[in-house]
This record gives sequence, structure tokens and C-alpha cells, in this order.
Amino acid sequence: MAGSRRAASAPGRTQLGPFWLWYRADRDDWRICWYDDGGGTGGRRTRRLSTGIGGGRPDRPPQEAQDALVAHYEAWRQPTQEPTNVAMVEAIMADWLVEHAEKHLADPTRYANSIAHWLRFFKAERQAGRLTGAPTVSDIKKALVERFISMRQSEGASPHTVSRDVAALRQPLNWAWKEERIESAPFVPDVKGKPEGKTLVYTPQQVAALLDAARAEPDREHIALLVMIALSTHGRMEAILELTTDQIQDNLIYFNAPGRAQTKKRRSIVPIAPTLASWLSDLPEGKVIQWKKPKRNVTTGKLEYALLPAGSVKKSFEKCLLAAGISAIEVDDQGEPVWLPPRRKLGETKPRPKLVGLGSPNTLRHTCSTEMHRRGVPEAQIDMAAGHSGDGTNKKHYRHLRPDYLVDFIAGVESFWAEVGRFTSAHLRSRSDPKIVSFGSAKATRKPKKP
Repeated sequence: MAGSRRAASAPGRTQLGPFWLWYRADRDDWRICWYDDGGGTGGRRTRRLSTGIGGGRPDRPPQEAQDALVAHYEAWRQPTQEPTNVAMVEAIMADWLVEHAEKHLADPTRYANSIAHWLRFFKAERQAGRLTGAPTVSDIKKALVERFISMRQSEGASPHTVSRDVAALRQPLNWAWKEERIESAPFVPDVKGKPEGKTLVYTPQQVAALLDAARAEPDREHIALLVMIALSTHGRMEAILELTTDQIQDNLIYFNAPGRAQTKKRRSIVPIAPTLASWLSDLPEGKVIQWKKPKRNVTTGKLEYALLPAGSVKKSFEKCLLAAGISAIEVDDQGEPVWLPPRRKLGETKPRPKLVGLGSPNTLRHTCSTEMHRRGVPEAQIDMAAGHSGDGTNKKHYRHLRPDYLVDFIAGVESFWAEVGRFTSAHLRSRSDPKIVSFGSAKATRKPKKP
């Protein structure tokens, strides 16, 4: 490779200055290695930096890996008064996708597709000589991002699609900075002239269909409870998923658990609306949102269920959306429908379009806000229930004790459930629901009702 030299002490090793390439076979990943003397304190150790590049042979790295070594070496040679962030962008994207997007984002597949476009773009930039190797954080400049935007626009991608593609670079860099993996995150401009998006909300009829779908299958019933709490309280989704029965007291829900410090995303105290009350009257102790895990009894052949705390509800919520018909045909970046192969076991002979649910659990919060505004609930009460109110006086600690606390908000909630009742009775919980059969170590006992 241009400008490289091999170390005499390690024949066959591709080395440039104090850095060399090492192939990690179990991950198909070339890594840049060097020795760290621990700041002069002794105990020399080997440091390794992933390039995110695979292929080649252990004794013959691919050209991209050699280019990454050159870029790393050249960045290291720059004067110390001009610190340069040499972390590899492609590796950051890969880590972000696995460690953050797949766990916390509603549709990580779309971001994976966007990252694929960036990898294709980086390769074209190297071939054109505008990048000398795998891009580092210091290579991310406004001009480079604008060239990417121009490339995607020339391919016919819509402004929203290109904006998401750009976010697939911006978000990993910001995440890496917050995780202290890089010194700073460069500015990544968005697409100019992008039309404002419309916030999705569910209609009362769609909420009715969602509840019907959730209550149709035992292993999706926890989604019904989630919907009831979200639309009755305006609570944040994270707070609802972390809610425990100890936080329900005196006809109030304390979304901020005891001992938990309030953050800028405040968690409020909300009265329990009458329609929601029956759903919370006899919950098993522990987490409020628990799902019924199915398992067939090998002796009796019957299907049994155990209650387990729900972590992520993304997949279950998506299933309910599809069952409720709150969906659309997925399209690719060119606006063409995505097709799935026929299911032979179901007798299908033709491909079918892939359906995706519209919205996510967070859409429930937008829906609650919209419905409360539509019913004339005072803005201050909507903000208070949402956790947006932040008075600087001590009255905020005691206002939930007043008889008129959020009375208009609760009236608005009951008005909403009355409208949902035109389409279903699934929002009205029956007290004759059978008890859950438990298995293994999971207990699904009900708390005794108060006399």
C-alpha cells in the first residue's frame, strides 16, 4: 500500500509507524493496533480500534483496511494543537444500530437501510479520491454531507427519506459522543426545504379496533392495559412500562417512583379515571404491565400462561396494529411496494405486500393530547398530566391533594372513552376474567380485594 512499511520484527504484518493491522476472524473485522505505555507509568498494553472492514486473509488485508490504516496514521501525525477525532464512522454506525436502534427505535430496519446507503456513498467517495480510506469522525464535513444528499436526491429518494438517511449519520455520532466514545460530534446538516411532518394520532374508532385486537389473544392483553393507561393519564411510555403497583395509591398514579429523581422529562401524578379504575383494582404485585407467556403443558396438553414483566412492547403493539387494520403497505426508498413470498402452508400462491403498523406506543401520548384539546380541557391541566408543568413554588408538591386536581382532564378522559364505547366495549374490563395459570417460577396470583 502507498506509504506503508512492514515492521522488521514482525514479518508479514502490515504496519505503518507505530500502528499495524490485525484480523479478528471470529468477527470478520480488521483492527488497527498500537502499544499504549499507560502514560509513562509502565505496563505496556495493546490498544485496538475496529475499522468495520472485513474480507481478505490474515496475511493479506483488503485495500479498504490498508486505507483505514493510512488515514489513522496521517491523523496521528497531525500537530497536537489540532486534535482530530480518528474514530471510524462506519464502526460507530454499526455499534449504534446494534446497541441503540434495535433496542429503542420503532423501525430499526429503515435506519439499517439508510446506513447501507452511507456505506455505498463512502465507497464511491474513496473511488473518486475524495476520501483516502474508511471515514473518520474528522472527515464528516458539511460538503461531504451535501454530496450525499445530492446523490440520494438524484436517485429519486423523497425529502423525508433523505432526511432519515442523514439522521442515520447524525444520530450515531451524537450517541457516540454521549457515550464518551468520541471527543465531539460534528454538525450534520439536514435536507433543505423538507416539508413538515404531520403528527399521527388514532381516532376513537381506531382505538376501539386496537383494544379489540389486544384483548383477542391472551399474550397481547397487556397491550390493552397499556392503551388504557396511556389514554387515561397522558403518561410517558417509559413511565408506564416502569410503573409498579406500589405507585398506585389513594386513587392516584405516581408515575415518578419513590427515590427516583425528577428529570427534565417530568413524571406526573394523575388521578385514576373511573373507566381505568377497574383495570387497576386487582393487579398482581410488581410491574403493572405484565404479559402472559404461553407454554403448553406436556402432561395435559393445555396451553398455560405465566405473567412476566414486559420489557419492550414494540413487537406486541405492532401485532395489534396489524390485527386492527391500522396499517399500510411498506414501500422501499424508491416508493415501490415491498413484497413477501407466498405462505405455502396457508395455501397462498402469489406474493403479498408487506404491511407495517401505523404509529407506535408513543402515538398514544399524541392521541391523548389531541383528544383532550378537542374536548376543551384547559391547557394547564393537559400540560400538568403530561409532566410539562414546572412551577417553581412548593404548591406543585401538594396540588394533587386538592379535590379539583385535574378534574377537567378526567372529565375529558371519560368523554373520550364514551366515544370509544360507540364502537366497542373492550375498554370496559370484566371482573369475571379467569385467573391466570402459572408455571415454572413465575407466579400469577392476584392480590386479594380490599373489603
